[in-house]
Amino acid sequence: MKKMFLIFGIVSIFFFVPTLSHSGEWEWQNPFPQGNRLHAVWGSSGSDVFAVGVSGTIIHYDGSTWSPMESGVVKDLNAVWGSSGTDVYAAGDGGTVIHYDGSGWSLEASKAGSNLNGVRGSSSSDVYAVGDSGTIIHFDGIGWYSVKSGTSKDLAAISGPSGTPLSFIVAGDDGIILQSTGSSWSSITSGSANNNLHGLWSSSGTSAYAYAVGDDGAIVLISGTSQSSMTSGTTTTLTGVWGSPDSDVFAVGQEGTILHYNGSNWSPMKSRTNNDLNGIWGSSGSDIFAVGDSGTILHYDGSSWSSMSSGEEYNLNSIWGSSGSDVYAVGETGTILYFDGLPPWSPVVSGAKKNLFAVWGSSGTNIYAMGTDGTILYSDGSIWTPWPTGVKKSLYSIWGSSGSDIFAVGNKGSILHSSGPTWSLMSSGTKKSLYAVWGSSNANVFAAGASGTITRFNGSTWSLMSSGTKKSIYSVWGSSGSDVFAVGQDSTIIHFNGTSWSAMTSGTKYSLNGVWGSSSTDVFAVGDEGTILHYDGATWFPMNSGTKKSLNSVWGTSDSDVFAVGNSGTILHYDGLP
Repeated sequence: MKKMFLIFGIVSIFFFVPTLSHSGEWEWQNPFPQGNRLHAVWGSSGSDVFAVGVSGTIIHYDGSTWSPMESGVVKDLNAVWGSSGTDVYAAGDGGTVIHYDGSGWSLEASKAGSNLNGVRGSSSSDVYAVGDSGTIIHFDGIGWYSVKSGTSKDLAAISGPSGTPLSFIVAGDDGIILQSTGSSWSSITSGSANNNLHGLWSSSGTSAYAYAVGDDGAIVLISGTSQSSMTSGTTTTLTGVWGSPDSDVFAVGQEGTILHYNGSNWSPMKSRTNNDLNGIWGSSGSDIFAVGDSGTILHYDGSSWSSMSSGEEYNLNSIWGSSGSDVYAVGETGTILYFDGLPPWSPVVSGAKKNLFAVWGSSGTNIYAMGTDGTILYSDGSIWTPWPTGVKKSLYSIWGSSGSDIFAVGNKGSILHSSGPTWSLMSSGTKKSLYAVWGSSNANVFAAGASGTITRFNGSTWSLMSSGTKKSIYSVWGSSGSDVFAVGQDSTIIHFNGTSWSAMTSGTKYSLNGVWGSSSTDVFAVGDEGTILHYDGATWFPMNSGTKKSLNSVWGTSDSDVFAVGNSGTILHYDGLP
C-alpha cells in the first residue's frame, strides 16, 4: 500500500500571507509557501531573495512574504546566483540554465547535457556553471560555451571571485578542488580524505579564505593554493556554507545541522528542525537564510534561527469534505487538518496517535476517520472521539451510501459495516488486504486491494470479481455503477462498464494511489513522484503537479475545486481555470 514515512513538523513563528501560483495550475496549500525540497538560496539583498529546488521550483522573498515564481521548467534546479536582482541565473538537471531579467524567467541555451550543481559569476558577462562529469560552462555576455576542467569528477559548487590570490574555485567529488588561473583550471589537493564536497564559499577580503564542506562533517580551509582540514565536531554530511567576514561563517547539512565558526572554532547551533538543509546565504551576519527539504526555510537574525515555513509535515493519506469550505485531511500519527475555504489549513486535536488512512462523512456533522489497529474516530463537526469496535485490524478506506449505511475495509480482507451505533464484521470472501471501497448504492459496492482483488456487494453478500490484473489496487471511484475506475500499483488503471473490468492505458510508470472525478469525463488520478493524471472521457493525460512528493488521495467538489494530498504534508489545489 502507500508508503509511509515520518517527517517532523516545523512550527512557524513568522507571519505568512498565503500566496498561490497562477490559475489553472495545481497550487500549494500546505506547507507554506510550498513543500518541495529547496536546494539553494541567494539574494541581492535581505528583501530580494531567491530559493530554487526540485521540479523547477522558484520562490521569491520581498522582505515580508515568500511567493512562488513561474520558472518555465520542470527540471530540478540546484543552484542560483545573480549579479543583481534583475540579472539572476538558476542552474539544474539536464544542463538547465534559466535567466531572470526582473520581469520573468527564460530558458538559456547552455549547451550542457550534464546536471549542473553550481553557478557563480563576477558580473553579468562573466558567469560560470559547474556540474557532473567535470562540466564547466561559461557565459561571456553573448552565449554559453564549454570550458575544459581537466577532470571527469562531479563538481558540486563554485565560488568567487575573491581577493588575491584566489579567483574562481570549484569543489566536488572525492575532495577535488579546482582553481582558476584566468585561462585554465588546475587541481589543488583538498586534504579532505577524499570526502565528497558539496558546498563552497570564499571571502572577498584581502585574506582570500575559502571554505569547502562535505561528507562526514568535512570542512576544508583554503588559502591561496594551500589548504587544511578543520575540525567540525560532527560526522553529519554538510551541504552548504556561507560567511560574513572570515570569522563569522555558517555551515548547514543533513538532519537540520547548522554550525558556526567564530574565527577559532566550529560549534553547533539550534536549528529547530530535523529536515535536511541544503543551502545557505545571507545579506549580513544578522540576516541569513537556510533552505532544505520539505520546503524548509530558516532565518537567522543574529541571535537565533527561526522558521519561515509553516504547516504540518506528516504524510497525509486521505481527504474528504462536505463542501469546498469544510474539508478534512488525515495522516500519520493521528494528524487531522481542517480547511474552511481559506489557507492555511489548521491542525485539529484528535487525541489519536495511530496512523490514519481514511476519512469520509455523510455530512459536515457526521464524519469518520480510520487507521492502524482498527482505529475509528467520529466527529460531529466539532469534536473527534474514539469509536471502539473490538477489531484490531488496520482499516484503509471508508465509504457509505448514508450516515446509517457505512462500509470500512482493511487488512486481511476485513470489511466492517455500520447501520447505526455499532460496527459488525462482514464476510468478504477473501483474505487479501483491501485498500479501497466505493459504491454507487448500498446494493452495489466495490472493495479492492492486494493482487488485483475486487469483491462486490449486492446488498446481501460479497462475491469476488475478475479484475484482469494481479497488481494491487489502492483506490476506486465511479460516476455510476456502470462507470467505475480503479487505480493502483505500477500505473494500473482498470475500468468497469457494468459487465466486466478492462485495462486502460495510463501513460505513466508510477503507482497510482487515489482516484476521484466530478463526472465520467472529468476524472483525476494521483500517485507516486507527484503524478497527476486527468481523464476527459477518452484519454488519460498527465498534469504538472509541480512536485515529486508522492500523492496519496484526491477529492473535490467539482471540476474546478479539486484537492490532492500526499507525503510531507503536501496539499495541492486545482481551480480548473485556464
